[in-house]
Amino acid sequence: MIHKYMATARIAMQGKTGGGVVYLVPDIVMKVVYLVPLLFIWRTLAESGYEVEMSVSQLLSYTYVNALLADLTIVSTYLSAWDYDARSMEMFTRPMPVFGQVISRTVGEWAPQLLLFSLPMFLAAPLFGIRVLPETLWAVPSLILSVSLGFAFEIFFCCVTVRLRNVSWPTYLIRSAVTSFFSGTVIPFRILPFGMDRWMRYQPFGSMGGAFLSLYTGSASAAEVIPVQLFWNIVIWSVAAVWFCQSRERMVSFGG
Repeated sequence: MIHKYMATARIAMQGKTGGGVVYLVPDIVMKVVYLVPLLFIWRTLAESGYEVEMSVSQLLSYTYVNALLADLTIVSTYLSAWDYDARSMEMFTRPMPVFGQVISRTVGEWAPQLLLFSLPMFLAAPLFGIRVLPETLWAVPSLILSVSLGFAFEIFFCCVTVRLRNVSWPTYLIRSAVTSFFSGTVIPFRILPFGMDRWMRYQPFGSMGGAFLSLYTGSASAAEVIPVQLFWNIVIWSVAAVWFCQSRERMVSFGG
């Protein structure tokens, strides 16, 4: 039964590389352009004597690992963007569950970047003086829960798009802005001022990439992270699944 999901993932991966590996270069360059300034900022911040609750090593690892696993720490699928031209509706005509199609296709699209960018950069990390090995093996289930929650939010925002009559682009921009800040992937919660980290880590977006990265770098414990991630996975998946079943009857597209 798993073969159909693997086949879907393989087709999605081939779709990313069908034009040649050279077409992946712009995405890789953009990730490097994003990574280098942030590493410079954290080193400069440490040299200035500014006191934060994370060590320089943790800050560098946090940013570096996030760049390597950016697709996983903040999940982005084609689902909500495809509502406007009925391509998402085609999924209902295929002999596979909609959620399974979305997940397998997205995982397949991740593969080229993980193999051609993330893996080489992971191996090269010691050359830059950056520790990329996780502080605890609890980071593995935390990453799985983070990715799972990311897919749940994708289904949720797809329902928002449907309810707003396919206002796809504004929904995408709002979702990107909200998840980038509230997930803690850009700025670690630990260094936020005024005690903001005390409540930011407990809101639903905080259980995405930021929770995993905090556990990965040792700036949080499994007892702080895993239960909260489990809680929000249960809540958001329940809401998203029920709302999707109610919203799919409202799907419209150009031409009917």
